[in-house]
Amino acid sequence: MVLPAVLIAVLFAIAATYRYLDTRAEPLRTAISLGCVLGALRAALASAGWYVVEHTGGSLQIPAFALAMLAWPEAMIFAERRTTPAPAGFYIRLSLLLTAGTVLFVGVVGAITTLRRRRLSQRSRD
Repeated sequence: MVLPAVLIAVLFAIAATYRYLDTRAEPLRTAISLGCVLGALRAALASAGWYVVEHTGGSLQIPAFALAMLAWPEAMIFAERRTTPAPAGFYIRLSLLLTAGTVLFVGVVGAITTLRRRRLSQRSRD
């Protein structure tokens, strides 16, 4: 039940990002800056959620786990069996990977937007 919702959310994010970048004068430059901001925000929220999941209990677990889910695709790279909380280096590596992954994702959408715009402008010249 969660997988279809996540798939729909990802497709919506791609479409919204494309539409936003299509309205900008320089979509690739905008995509890189947008990716940096969104990546830093995603890294901060995911790291905070991960920390709260590992260090608290009770009613804070549910919203913290929802924030920690922001790191799922990239966190699989650092998956290891531990019985202790994650060290500080884990959060730094995870934050860098989350930021880089978001910049890459939004950058690819920006590159597609730029290429499509160039192709449309060539067709209008011909």
